[in-house]
Amino acid sequence: MFKNNYRLVIGPKTLVRHFRTIGTSASPTRLALFAMPLMFTGLLVLAQQSTHVLQPNFLGNKSYTEIYTLDLFSEDSTFVQVQFTFTNLGLESRNAACKALVLHESKKPWKVNEKFTEKQWKYADAPNPIISIGSNEISVLCDKTVLRSVVGGGRIDITLFAAVATRKPPDIDYPATTSGALYGYEILTPWSRAQATLVLPGSPPRNLSGFGILDRARSVGTSRDICRGWVTFRGCKEPCFFLLDLRLPPQKNAPATGWAWRTGDQKPLPMRGIEVRNESSVIDGKEVSRPVAIAGDRSFTITGTQPLYQYSFVDELGMFTGSLVKMVIGKPITTYYQATAQFADGTPSVPGILELMSIE
Repeated sequence: MFKNNYRLVIGPKTLVRHFRTIGTSASPTRLALFAMPLMFTGLLVLAQQSTHVLQPNFLGNKSYTEIYTLDLFSEDSTFVQVQFTFTNLGLESRNAACKALVLHESKKPWKVNEKFTEKQWKYADAPNPIISIGSNEISVLCDKTVLRSVVGGGRIDITLFAAVATRKPPDIDYPATTSGALYGYEILTPWSRAQATLVLPGSPPRNLSGFGILDRARSVGTSRDICRGWVTFRGCKEPCFFLLDLRLPPQKNAPATGWAWRTGDQKPLPMRGIEVRNESSVIDGKEVSRPVAIAGDRSFTITGTQPLYQYSFVDELGMFTGSLVKMVIGKPITTYYQATAQFADGTPSVPGILELMSIE
């Protein structure tokens, strides 16, 4: 969806939405945050973070949504993303959902999303902090973070071998405005060694080793209130890792804001001058378009190769409801690419997943 030098291509389709530049200061994925239109206006601020780890911190606004996302990238390039969503959207408030996505270049994508009522989820502090949605749960122990997801006839067990250590990356929040829209983000468990077991329908159990991260995002408003697009990269090849998270502000041509975290950095750092464009190349005699993200100082380049999966919640609403929602908030679409980050200083390249969201 980047026109001319900045046309971003999502899978086989080029979306209508265009961005001229992705400028200074650098997801799905934070897509679920933007599921429905803003129901109430007025100036709101995020409530003070609870001292209780993992406890959802609901605001009264009808469009309030809070998402816990665990991303895992394994040694065999399998990508696992599990999201716990808590929201006031719908006929009743304080609803929940669990979404699981498993991607690998040689396997069919597996994705499922199940919804739950307020009575089907709970939080407890003792004997250790734990948030549960149906049979799904995230728990925090003294030296590790554990997730279990049982949805769609499958089961995912992930252990991050690190305790929760909340960090606030720079330049990613969207402060409250007169429209009431806002967005806040924090890392709960930093990038750490991980192990996982996948038991998916029709497939034998798989054991994975790799690295992962747990984060939390909170928002009020629609996708168009918060952004016009999102760029996320998660990748590693031991002993190196590289993380990137960029939000494109809703204002036309406004520069991207966000952060990057690389091996050797003590914390996430703000990025400047990120350029994202679509490039064409010839592979096996065929012209192929692929997204590329380049640091302004040319210190790194992220190149997307094979598109693995494309998703929009609007498609799940049916033709009639989906058309109505699209008229109000647009159609957020997220595409996941197999990708590689390369560095100008000679550091070994890092394979990973590039996640691109835009609004059609």
